[in-house]
Amino acid sequence: MKRLAPAVVAATTALIVASTPAHAADLPVLAPQSFGDFSVQTRYFDVVVGPERDRHCTVVGDIYVPDGLGPDNRAPAILTSNGFGGSKDDQAGAAARFATHGYVVLSYSALGFGGSTCKIYFADPDYDGIAASSLIGYLAGNNGGVFTDPARTTAAPALDVVRLDGPGDPRVGYLGGSYAGATGLAAASMDSRLDTVASMITWNDLSRSLAPEATGRRPVGPVKSIFGSAFLTAGAVLAGPSGYAVDPARAEGCPNYAQWVCDAALAFAANREPAPETLAAMRHVSPVDYLHRVNVPVLLTQGQKDSLFGLDEAAATYETLRSRGVETSMIWHSWGHNDRKGAPGEFDIKAPDPFTQHEAALVGNWLDRLLKDRDVDRGPAFTYFRDWVPYTGVASPAYVESDLFPVGARRTFFLSNGSLSVGDSTNGAWTQTIRGAGASMPTTFGLPNLAAELPVPRVSLPGSVATWTTAPLAESVDVVGSPELSISPTVSGPATVFVTVLDVAPNGARSPIHGLVAPAVLTGSSDPVTISLPSIVHRFDRGHRIGVVITASDPSFAGGPGPADVTFSSTDPISQFSLPVTP
Repeated sequence: MKRLAPAVVAATTALIVASTPAHAADLPVLAPQSFGDFSVQTRYFDVVVGPERDRHCTVVGDIYVPDGLGPDNRAPAILTSNGFGGSKDDQAGAAARFATHGYVVLSYSALGFGGSTCKIYFADPDYDGIAASSLIGYLAGNNGGVFTDPARTTAAPALDVVRLDGPGDPRVGYLGGSYAGATGLAAASMDSRLDTVASMITWNDLSRSLAPEATGRRPVGPVKSIFGSAFLTAGAVLAGPSGYAVDPARAEGCPNYAQWVCDAALAFAANREPAPETLAAMRHVSPVDYLHRVNVPVLLTQGQKDSLFGLDEAAATYETLRSRGVETSMIWHSWGHNDRKGAPGEFDIKAPDPFTQHEAALVGNWLDRLLKDRDVDRGPAFTYFRDWVPYTGVASPAYVESDLFPVGARRTFFLSNGSLSVGDSTNGAWTQTIRGAGASMPTTFGLPNLAAELPVPRVSLPGSVATWTTAPLAESVDVVGSPELSISPTVSGPATVFVTVLDVAPNGARSPIHGLVAPAVLTGSSDPVTISLPSIVHRFDRGHRIGVVITASDPSFAGGPGPADVTFSSTDPISQFSLPVTP
């Protein structure tokens, strides 16, 4: 691990209080690049993992070595792994690109995936973090437990091509997205030899991601049923008959998963809050639980089109690390789990190209600076993509850079009789009531949030929805960050509601912003509560209206307290909606 100079740490801390205004981005200036051929070989690693380090697993990986390297001519390394359900082969395109740019790359299948044995542990530091640590040892030249064949009969030669910062300490960064994004952070929490992590579209708190509750008063809310059932089913069948035959322990208890996964699934299916020990297990596999052990520079990239791991997951990790003085930068790009295709000239997950893709240039410079000691700009503390900005070629003009986070100033609207008004105008006495909030039978119908980019309208039954909208906007409004709804309704009992921001076009078409929804549990009559909605980056055009809608159900969620009636009225102590608006 390369040690940061005190001046670097001081500069990083200074960014926290910087006041440089946001500005449009340019394509980052890249360090000179050399291009060359490389070789690829497959390795099988016997790793010992678990809290007691007593569980043997086999990890399969491909090592990409640029031509011309040797003991006297070494290069830094990149460790990378797959997203959920994938394998080492998913990173082949990116690994080849980095190898041609002079990096040694070790791309491997995470535990439970793509030929690697043992169960799926959801990037648990004690399992996946320790497995990654073993691979870091291989990059440092330790070939114990490393083989060239699946039967593990032929020992692999020691690797002697990776740059070392000291005996047994390779210069290495971790690059991964989604499941692998969390694995990289878990590895950094367990092995100080890691020099940096570039973590993409991953979670900060797994329980909040899978079962969010937007008031913050409960540990979990209704579960994201589409994602939850997909994870559970896919994970159980991914191993296949051969996988269970090779590693029969994968069939014990919860099939191919740590036991807490089935415990959580059973609780959510029965509309119960998981037991404390299950919630503790979900937290244990979440960066929120171990970021205090992460002390290396971290680049976070998160997607606007993402109803699984939204922008706020990266924001929480960013703010935690920055508060500790850890060098951290954050990118809010256009793509995500809802749509893996980046905007033109932004990022190609299969073939990142820093010369033609803005985000790829930011990631490439981050790694080059920290792993190759290249003299390149460290990049902005925070940058985000604006889908309303026209451009051709590289996406740089659509990005804004800022040394501050969050950005923007709050603009508050007051709820009245179906309207959002700037002034505190009630328009006389009024009420709106949502019947059966949190009932097991759905009352809102449409595509799940995962398919939010398809222009298919949702329909809610009468009496199951309440909506407020502004007048047509006299000028466009740009929002960057988390909207907030502060309300104090009367409820007939515990109720679960679902809150969404709408962009209402002049023709009346109502578009939820990337299908993002905030479930909220209401428990007390007239009890003031603030609902934090998922962060967005969105322009409401001139002539459009800003809307907020509350429904009794949502096609992407299941469970939660209810049913009960929820009544909003002109006599409520607080009824307001605010947005973080940028100039």
